[in-house]
Amino acid sequence: MTDAAIAPARSDPRTRRNVAVLVAAQAILGSQMPMLFVVGGLVGNSLTPNPCLATLPISMIVFGSMTTAPWISPLMQRRGRRTGFVIGALGGALGAAVAGFGLYIGSFLLLLLGSYISGIYMSAQGFYRFAAADGASEQFRAKAISYVMAGGLLSAIVGPQLNKIMFDFSVIPFLGSYVAIVVLNLLGLFLFFLLDLPNAAALAAAKTTEAVRSKMELLKTPRIAVAVICGMVSYALMNLVMTSTPLAVMGCGYTADSANDIVSAHVLAMFIPSFFTGHLINRFGVERIVAP
Repeated sequence: MTDAAIAPARSDPRTRRNVAVLVAAQAILGSQMPMLFVVGGLVGNSLTPNPCLATLPISMIVFGSMTTAPWISPLMQRRGRRTGFVIGALGGALGAAVAGFGLYIGSFLLLLLGSYISGIYMSAQGFYRFAAADGASEQFRAKAISYVMAGGLLSAIVGPQLNKIMFDFSVIPFLGSYVAIVVLNLLGLFLFFLLDLPNAAALAAAKTTEAVRSKMELLKTPRIAVAVICGMVSYALMNLVMTSTPLAVMGCGYTADSANDIVSAHVLAMFIPSFFTGHLINRFGVERIVAP
């Protein structure tokens, strides 16, 4: 076996350590996403007289993620993924603090601003899976990504259950959830200092032989275009279901706790396949798995 073939295999113990850290990050920091998706619409409904705007705070989180990705990705390229993840956690803490303050003073605009800032965390979280793949061997890469995604199972349980506890933390309904999210981010960001990731310079050097393509060239690549379209459709459907569910549940006379349980079930269904998708991708190829 050549040295080139042995090197990736030796990197897998380090990759497994990174995967363990990222799974913990996905479980702890990722808990804020189901929490925000539950309280966002309920708080928005309580602060705006127009029910059509009730789910706008959640839309602002997604919009914040979309507009953050174009600068946080190059930042990670220059400074490393750890820097981007720490900024994401700080963004999550600041966003929850601003949104919570908006709830405290009854300002819908501040709630929207805080939700937008929270999108910084959502954007950074999307790179956890890629950090797991950095330095992994070809055989372990798909599994590493799947394991990190599977960490969402814990967040699907922790987040909604924490919401139930924190709903009555303050005399102002749902304010406790934002306080809890601030704490989750400030504590969880220390996990990233346990990562042993390839530095940005090493990754850049490894790719010097690859032709650099512009954004338009990337978008014109059929595989990338299909991936973008699949992501747009699947995320649109997910957001449609998750943003409306808490309001629908409360509107039908059920409690906020019931809304948390339903969102928890939804998130579990999102992440349970992660336990075996990596194996299926290795066996059948990514195209066949994405197609259904």
